Amino acid sequence: MSYQIHQNSIPERIVSFEGKEYRWLGGTNYLNIGTHPLFQEKLQEGIRIFSQNWGSSRLNNFRMDVWENLEADLAKRFRVEAAALCSSGLLAGQTAMQSIAQKYPEAKISLAPKTHPALWRHPHLPTPGEFSAWEKEAQILCMDGIGSPWVEEFLTGFEQQLSPNQTLIVDESHRLGIVSTQIQTPANLIQTSSLSKAFGIPAGIILGSKDTIETIKKDPFWIGASPANPAYVYACLHAQEAYDERVILSAELAKAFTKNATHVHLVPNYPAFSSDNTAIFDHLKSHGFLCNQFAYPHPQSAPLCRAILPSCLNMQDIEELTQALSTYENA
Repeated sequence: MSYQIHQNSIPERIVSFEGKEYRWLGGTNYLNIGTHPLFQEKLQEGIRIFSQNWGSSRLNNFRMDVWENLEADLAKRFRVEAAALCSSGLLAGQTAMQSIAQKYPEAKISLAPKTHPALWRHPHLPTPGEFSAWEKEAQILCMDGIGSPWVEEFLTGFEQQLSPNQTLIVDESHRLGIVSTQIQTPANLIQTSSLSKAFGIPAGIILGSKDTIETIKKDPFWIGASPANPAYVYACLHAQEAYDERVILSAELAKAFTKNATHVHLVPNYPAFSSDNTAIFDHLKSHGFLCNQFAYPHPQSAPLCRAILPSCLNMQDIEELTQALSTYENA
């Protein structure tokens, strides 16, 4: 089933569709941070202080500390040496690829199966087939930290066997701020991510070593791109307690769900699930839950079902969801 919901507000726990109310499991708004009172307060403060978006070169004579302050905060939060803010996750990925390709112009680049387009770089496309068959001998390896829309764990230990001469670039858009993104590897590690998902702001981030980030910040590709919206950056910087609170809720829901869920593809303690059995969509719909069902990555691709467990759900919702899935075989 292909469907569209048109409404003029961000979906929370309940959405209306076809005249009925459903608990919403779609999208990527993992932490529902936009409704948290502290985030709302700090966003309003940010708008009063900054008043508008600021499109400017990073070498402009006029600077604002809010960008570097959030970079330092996120670097500390995720235990890396340095960070570079971008205006989107896609741009963060492309900026990292631009920089590393210039540093190693003759290097072989290999993209893992199902890698997000943020790390695609012509003529390099994701390797077809299964992740387990992916050859990991290239100097530059690119991959997602966790699969999306197909929920799949990729970092299974191979990263610890890489060489210091290799670079591993990981798109963390569906893990950053939700679950741990710590990666133990001898390779040069660069992590990129959207901040629009867990963090709820229109921005992206690149995480890496001090040398890597300093090189990126000298690249015209980064310098020439407009910075992230300062009001939202301010809100993110000053609402860290709100994120901490919602992460705890998300973890509790994910633990309860993944312990008991059946008939779907999941990763333990991760707040999302998927299925290539599209009949599950109608089954969950009949039990009051609405998830995503769409073709990916091409319009002609086979459709799949994907759902998240937003932090606005409660434990009763989780119990009813796992119960609904347990009855699927007998539906």
